[in-house]
Amino acid sequence: MTRTRLLLALCLSALLASPASAERQLRACAHPAAQPMSWEQQGRLHGVCVEVARRAFAAAGWTLAVEPVGPWSRCQALVERGEVDVMVCAFDTPKRRGYAVVVEPALARNEGALFVRRDNPLRFEGWTDLAGLRIGVGLGVSLGTEVDQQLAHHALVDNALSEELNLRKLLLGRLDAVATARESGEQLLRAVGCEQEVRVLPRGLGAAGLYLQISRQSPGVSAAAQVRDYLLQPGYAAELQQLHRQQAELYRQQNPPRELGRCGR
Repeated sequence: MTRTRLLLALCLSALLASPASAERQLRACAHPAAQPMSWEQQGRLHGVCVEVARRAFAAAGWTLAVEPVGPWSRCQALVERGEVDVMVCAFDTPKRRGYAVVVEPALARNEGALFVRRDNPLRFEGWTDLAGLRIGVGLGVSLGTEVDQQLAHHALVDNALSEELNLRKLLLGRLDAVATARESGEQLLRAVGCEQEVRVLPRGLGAAGLYLQISRQSPGVSAAAQVRDYLLQPGYAAELQQLHRQQAELYRQQNPPRELGRCGR
């Protein structure tokens, strides 16, 4: 009897330690400052895309650990090398398709916009209005293939590690404008107390879809079809709206506005 119990215990231990168990867990990363879609707060990632990704992969039978890894450019590099399985909430670009499976449809959409100092009379009616201007864009950030190409063709693109660094450069006069997602930029201005110093131009740069992207080196590629089915559910649009309201409010609670006069400090 003792021998039988020993054999059962050994079999159970082997089963728990088997690769099949580990394969059901995936690592993911996201932009640390793209609120309310994704942002890092005290060592944890929050956001609409983070919640959707967890739910979609859970429906496919996978546990998704969304971890802060530093700048957005590093997240992309880790997914490209296969060290992280999933990139949460990214625009679709040819380069990313080279190393990741883009799960369609888009889980959400984002509009790009230009932010300028209030004393700057710049008007944006077309791409030629940006000719020769210094435009700040986050390192590794895409605003969609069309916008990326137009900015590269007409403007002098200046990359910084974060949107907050770009904002500081704008305030110092080292940039003519910052190009980023409209909503995340507005949320950042409110949080850092710069709404009186910086304005967003009314005409946007264009809107594009945000996608879950799975490293081609990851076992999570096998979940792509089930993740897609989750995004195609009839009730997904209502779920997305509810998550957006909840996560936007969470960001506002976690990042109350700074005192007036503290902009850039």
